[in-house]
Amino acid sequence: MEIQFLQKLKQNPKIGVREIKGVLESEIFEVENKLNISFPKSYKEFLFLAGESCGALQILDTTDLKTISSDWHKEIQKEELESTRTEFDGPFWLFAESNGCEVFHFFYLEDGIDDPVVFSVDYDIYDDNKRIIKTSDKKFSVFIENKIKSAIRIDKQGY
Repeated sequence: MEIQFLQKLKQNPKIGVREIKGVLESEIFEVENKLNISFPKSYKEFLFLAGESCGALQILDTTDLKTISSDWHKEIQKEELESTRTEFDGPFWLFAESNGCEVFHFFYLEDGIDDPVVFSVDYDIYDDNKRIIKTSDKKFSVFIENKIKSAIRIDKQGY
């Protein structure tokens, strides 16, 4: 796969002792077909480079394609969103999550958008039974670049 958006990730396959590990293009295509969606180009590059393991990148607990796209994981996600009455402005893809989808990062699946803006779902500070949606105002590629910079800094300086 030609890497257009995530050159910095391609150039940093290992930070400290932790390596990234990607998935095959055929695995990405298989998930897209199964779910009848099309991933943005920048996310496909991420999957190709780090879709099995994102190494030292501090994204959230679960980012691997196999888990995120599994039927059981989709069911957990659905139950969490229903129980918290979290609503979205269109079709979206949860690409990283923690604590059974209580907190996660996502982007909207919009045709023709190769590098979407990243959003987060997190606890409402006033009500643990509600979730709020926040925009990072960063495109997916910038979000990943920031995670790389942070991982390199942590590797060199510690937390």
